[in-house]
Amino acid sequence: MEWVHKVPCKAKHTKFQPSDEEWRCPRCGANAEYFYIDEPDPDAHVDCTLLHEKDFVVCENCGKGWSGKRVARMLQEKHDYIICPTCKGKGFIKKQH
Repeated sequence: MEWVHKVPCKAKHTKFQPSDEEWRCPRCGANAEYFYIDEPDPDAHVDCTLLHEKDFVVCENCGKGWSGKRVARMLQEKHDYIICPTCKGKGFIKKQH
């Protein structure tokens, strides 16, 4: 997935946008061949490549499905990202352990 946003879109995008490398099933780790947006948010622009809160994402490998909002949250936690305190919540950084 190319995560470039260049079109007007009326759907609500997730705050965390996983990279291509991070786009794997949070449960089983399946790649984009098996883990994909099955039902896009009806308000999303057809050419918008960002993840939307109301997208429905499925994994054919493990049979699970989640909203885009839930997938973003799960991947954010899995990859240890937190909201950046210096940019007032507009970006994410790796959590310092």
